[in-house]
Amino acid sequence: MAKTKVKFFETKNILLDEEINYINSEILGNNFPWYYEPVATTDKFQFFSHTLLVRETGEVNSRYFEFFENIFDRFATMHKLKVKGLTRAVLNLTNNSSYEYGDPHVDHEFKHKVFMLYLNTINGNTIVYDKKYTSKKQFTTIPLEKIKKPFNKIKEIKPELGKAVCWDGSYYHAAGFPKEGRRVVAVITFV
Repeated sequence: MAKTKVKFFETKNILLDEEINYINSEILGNNFPWYYEPVATTDKFQFFSHTLLVRETGEVNSRYFEFFENIFDRFATMHKLKVKGLTRAVLNLTNNSSYEYGDPHVDHEFKHKVFMLYLNTINGNTIVYDKKYTSKKQFTTIPLEKIKKPFNKIKEIKPELGKAVCWDGSYYHAAGFPKEGRRVVAVITFV
């Protein structure tokens, strides 16, 4: 792991029992509306998502938004995070892949923070790298095949039900793929 100093906020289990029950029955149940996304960071990676808050407009797009916003608000209060506004909120579901990790990427071209809430316990760690997005002259996604020298890892986060993590979103990060089953995470970005 690299020695770059990045502040991470983490709560091992932010969820209340009734929230866990709701996630298991509603979000992870058979009737939840997942939507196929043919491109994640590049077209090598397909996944399913459910947009809670639209990135481009800030418009609420789902009746599930308030549920996740309440959990985020609790986390932000616990860690005394300053929140001016949410810039994106989505649920992502990934399955296994021939790749171990997706492409390193940042979610926005502007300064922001990333909040991740893991909705199940599975392999497929999130990796945060020491490479930082600092200018629009850089790409927000760095395709794996373009990386000549591996990036240094700052942190590797294991998906565990109820774990919530937050960090400076200008650091490139990548999702790991589960060996089997599905990896489900809520992602909220904010300024």
